[in-house]
Amino acid sequence: MTKRITISLPDSSYKKLEEWAEAEDRSIAGQASYVLQKAVDDAEQQGKIQSAPSKPRSE
Repeated sequence: MTKRITISLPDSSYKKLEEWAEAEDRSIAGQASYVLQKAVDDAEQQGKIQSAPSKPRSE
């Protein structure tokens, strides 16, 4: 399941994100999601946050 959030960025950061997204052939929202997910994954690997428990699969 995915969740939606709203963020505010300084104009300069938004412009850089926009350019980066274009270079990666992503939407701005897609690029922001990618960057944030990578940061969360890195924090998890570094032990800064705990892994979310896996939900058992229903058969």
